[in-house]
Amino acid sequence: MEKAITELVTGYEAGGLTRRGLIRGLTMLFAGTAAAPAAAQLLDGSKVHVHPPSLPWSPLIDHMQINSRDPQKSAEFYQKVLGLELLRVGPAGAERDCCPERDAFLGVDNRLLLAIRKREPVGVIDHWAMLAPGYDRHQFKSIVEKRGGTIAEHDLGGQYVKDPDGAMLQLMGRPGGS
Repeated sequence: MEKAITELVTGYEAGGLTRRGLIRGLTMLFAGTAAAPAAAQLLDGSKVHVHPPSLPWSPLIDHMQINSRDPQKSAEFYQKVLGLELLRVGPAGAERDCCPERDAFLGVDNRLLLAIRKREPVGVIDHWAMLAPGYDRHQFKSIVEKRGGTIAEHDLGGQYVKDPDGAMLQLMGRPGGS
C-alpha cells in the first residue's frame, strides 16, 4: 500500500493528478484495506502486494484533514461529487451545527473520513490519521524513536510524527469523532 500512496502523492505533486483525483484515489485505496486483500490494484492496473504490518497493532486509515479557503463550499463539493455525508460542522467541543464557515466533518455511515478546516495554506492535506486498535501512546513514541523518528507537535493536539518531506501522520487509538 505504501507504493500506491507514494505513486498517488507523486502524481499529485508533479501536477498530473488533481486534488480531487488524489483524494478519490486515496479513498478507494483505503476503502479497500477494510477487506484486507492479498493484493491491491492501482489506478494504472498494476498490483501492489499488501504485507502485514511489522508493528504491534493493525493500523487502518482513520481520516484526512484538508485545509480550505471555504470549508462550507468544500464540504458541499465532497457531498455532491463523492457522496460523503455531512456529519457535523464547527470545531470539536462546540455545538454540533455551529460554524459551517470554519470546520466540516464528512464521512460514511457516521464514520469520519474527511475533516475540512479553514486554515492556511489552503489546498493541502494538513495531516492523515491512522487508527491503531490497541495503540499505546508511550509504546508508539518508543517505537518511533527506536526507528529514527521523532514525535511532532501539532496545534490540534494528539500524537503526530512527520515523514522526511514534512507530511504529518496522527496516530489514534479510537476512531475520530463525528
